[in-house]
Amino acid sequence: MKFKMNDREWEIVELSQDDIRQVFKDYKWDGEPKEGRYFGLTYFDCQKIYIDKDLCMGQKIQTLAHELMHCYIGSYISNSSLKTYTEEDLCDICANSYLMIDNIIFDFYDCKNGNKQSVGVLEAENKEKIDDEK
Repeated sequence: MKFKMNDREWEIVELSQDDIRQVFKDYKWDGEPKEGRYFGLTYFDCQKIYIDKDLCMGQKIQTLAHELMHCYIGSYISNSSLKTYTEEDLCDICANSYLMIDNIIFDFYDCKNGNKQSVGVLEAENKEKIDDEK
């Protein structure tokens, strides 16, 4: 799915873990990914976000939100020398980006059940299902 953030067109792609690791190898200068699993990757030069397609839905939502926050910060916060953020800065970033990110996630996963609900509702429903299975 393609979306725009700060008038830049981005694409979200779900890939297998093997394919995500290959993308990582292709982009990393030494060519070798670290040990462990990559839930998601964000690349500004090609404006793509990669998500592990084999994650459970709750983890996919959380991972996409995380990667979209990288996208948001890279698209809207241009002072790259400012590497520390105050609590107020972080609150502003979250407050200003939440609905935008929520809508992109909703559009990408199309709510799976056809009901227009927020990501927070989807996360709560996913948690209830997990709790019921215990």
